Amino acid sequence: MNLVDQLDWSYWKRLSDKEKRTLFGQVLMYFVNPLLRITDIELKEYELYGIKCQTFELMIDDEEFVFIPGNKDAILGWNLGTKGLSLLETAPNSPHVRIPEELQNSYDLLDVHSLADYINDRTTSLRKVKIPPMFVQRFALPAGTNFLGVYDAVTGSFTGQADQFLVFEGEIREVLCPNLTPSESIRWSFPKSVLRENSWYIEMVPNSDLYHVYTHETHTYTTLRKKVRKRNFDLLTEDQWEYANGAGSRRLFRWGNDLNTSDPYRGKKIRQMMTGLNMFGLSFDTAMERYEITEDPGVLKLTTSSLSTGLPIVDKLPLSTYYAPERTLLHEEFLKPSEYLYRKAIIVKI
Repeated sequence: MNLVDQLDWSYWKRLSDKEKRTLFGQVLMYFVNPLLRITDIELKEYELYGIKCQTFELMIDDEEFVFIPGNKDAILGWNLGTKGLSLLETAPNSPHVRIPEELQNSYDLLDVHSLADYINDRTTSLRKVKIPPMFVQRFALPAGTNFLGVYDAVTGSFTGQADQFLVFEGEIREVLCPNLTPSESIRWSFPKSVLRENSWYIEMVPNSDLYHVYTHETHTYTTLRKKVRKRNFDLLTEDQWEYANGAGSRRLFRWGNDLNTSDPYRGKKIRQMMTGLNMFGLSFDTAMERYEITEDPGVLKLTTSSLSTGLPIVDKLPLSTYYAPERTLLHEEFLKPSEYLYRKAIIVKI
């Protein structure tokens, strides 16, 4: 059995810790560019909705990555309509249900059969694919950025690559701690994000006083992909993204098919699974405010806008592993960090 065959999940999961370490050392030796700096390798086990994966997390050039074993027989896509889903958690005649006019002309979302058609039409087709082993970046980055660290807007402390942060620390402090009159200070609030093109970008961590700090370069899809490849990385294909997101499970969402976050007993657990790390230790955006780009500019994942129909299965569908936005991306379109995310990967190729 060759090295790549041993990296298939069906074989990988049967290996002992020692065997995994030996095999992983060979992967790093033969498939990872020696110019990349590898540190902090640790064997970890992740689990989501009963799917477990023991694998390695590591730092590659000071960025967090996770190794995902391959799968020669991965089943991706969705053709089950509403089967197995918790559907109308809002009553059909509820005044809270608001169906947009553009959808009313094509679907009756309060009819189970029409709703099934809508879900199938908005998700990728059922298919069997071969997924290679791959190193995948844990957190997707705003387009055109590289992560530097975390800035505390209250204390003024910074954790991360301090030498690079010092270059524009003064500018960031002025933005987050402006000189205000008493009347101005009453109306002022911390910005959600701030961009200084070709210099820096900051973004508030939800429900905190912290900001993620990034360097920024203006990029089109073409130039961003070129830069990623120049650094010895790739972008994920649609198949690879869907597998990295949901592990090929026959569920519409990576955490299962339940969206009843308002339930007093299960709601908290469901929200934790939605926003937490998945079965591979990866994090995916749940704000439904940005697309994540893939290797194909014609294929985007996630969304920049969400519906507010009052029907959870419709409003949250863009979070589905298999959701297929109708939006496409032009090669020379400039990518705003507030609208697009990208995720680097190293694909283990034969």
